[in-house]
Amino acid sequence: MARDLVVQFISHACLKITGEFGTLVCDPWMLNHPVFNMSTWKFPAAVVPPEEVVREVDYLFITHTHEDHFHIPSLDYFSRDVNILLPSYSNNARLRAHSSERALREMGFYNIRRLDPWQTFLLGGNTPLVYVPSADTRWHDWENAGFVIEHHDCVLLNMNDNLTDVPMCRRIAARWPRVDIAFIQSLGVTMFPGCFRMSEAEMRAAAAERQVGMADQRRMLDWVKPKRIVPFAGDFCWLDDAHFHKNWANRGTPRLFEDMLAREYADRAPELITMSPSDTWSPGTGHDKRHPPIDWGNYLDEIRRVGAVMGPRVEAIRAYLHSAPRRDLEARTRTLTERVERYIVRDSIDFRARFRISVEGETSFSFCLVANPDDGFRIVWGDDDPVDQILHVSEPVWAAIVDGRIRWSLLQWVAEAEQPVPYRPEMGRFFFWLEYYVEDLNPPAPQIHLGGKMHPDRQIGVDPRKGVFEIDNEWDLAWLKGD
Repeated sequence: MARDLVVQFISHACLKITGEFGTLVCDPWMLNHPVFNMSTWKFPAAVVPPEEVVREVDYLFITHTHEDHFHIPSLDYFSRDVNILLPSYSNNARLRAHSSERALREMGFYNIRRLDPWQTFLLGGNTPLVYVPSADTRWHDWENAGFVIEHHDCVLLNMNDNLTDVPMCRRIAARWPRVDIAFIQSLGVTMFPGCFRMSEAEMRAAAAERQVGMADQRRMLDWVKPKRIVPFAGDFCWLDDAHFHKNWANRGTPRLFEDMLAREYADRAPELITMSPSDTWSPGTGHDKRHPPIDWGNYLDEIRRVGAVMGPRVEAIRAYLHSAPRRDLEARTRTLTERVERYIVRDSIDFRARFRISVEGETSFSFCLVANPDDGFRIVWGDDDPVDQILHVSEPVWAAIVDGRIRWSLLQWVAEAEQPVPYRPEMGRFFFWLEYYVEDLNPPAPQIHLGGKMHPDRQIGVDPRKGVFEIDNEWDLAWLKGD
């Protein structure tokens, strides 16, 4: 007897998909642990116990190595003999393309299969899964990926963070004229204005004027035309008092997507399914809402409620970061920048930009990051020339970076930016480039030990428990569920 497809939304971009082939989990950030330099949590919080998520899983599909999709503490829960499917990135083969497999093998996983763009893999020997690569025109998104599962009762498209262009949408529509359900990135988050050095009044004014672009969502609606659409992977929140303002300055809510559908697609809108953690969907039974409804009109109060549960962990993380040694910080920074400048990989510098890192505290100093096609990448001390952007960093945060507790590549989420010139696309290109290359070629997670020539005092490897703080080794799932 054929088995129906069932999709359970775990949290963020993590789905547990069960069907005739067995069970597949994708992009497991399934723990209530923060990412982006331990600053950014998920809201709504995860409520499915991790032991339940990993039970009887046959396959893992990991779309890319950003830590909200490639979350090492979450991956540590899986059996080391699980079958793992990874994008090959053969259309953009760089050293970074191997980082996920290197980290997984370091953790002890060994059943790893890499798929080429548009390649079909038979789950369970009979259910096609097709790897959808990044769009050709999205140069900075080459690492992102999606997939299609062709189940006997449903065609499921998971685009994840894999933003589209029109040629990609045309190709998807031609190959799968009927898409029963599509999971796409929701509104996501932005650095502006919440990560900038501005007064609250200036920040609120900027947030009110900010235009929320939904070009990718419109392309999916106009070209792929799925019967049902699920926006996901945008469920972020900030619990530390120093970052709490980002809850209204850096993110939107699902209502913006709903309003856009009602306003622009009233006569042709697909069924909109807003899934919360633990909810399920299947072709036969539809959306089973297992999670209490979120009051998006008062979502800041709901986030405060989550913060009350997570408070001890927030405090533990703050104490861990602030205990990083600050002795000889400038001298240690100079040693680090010399190594980074010497050994950094200089791929794809086709832009011109200048950023300044300004460390502020009892010890204050600054240096510049300079990139252009002629000279490549340089780190320059004693440079007072104009720059495109200044990242103001507190001394405790920078000490944690130098000590390897958080990642330089994600500095923008824990610093305050100042932009003395109008924004231009090359500045964005530099940020993407730094995120990929400034430290090394491993995934941007604190559980990765930096080492080798760039950091000879550290051991290369992966420690899934590094930077992870459990309070009594459990969180109050009943409270988070609203029981």
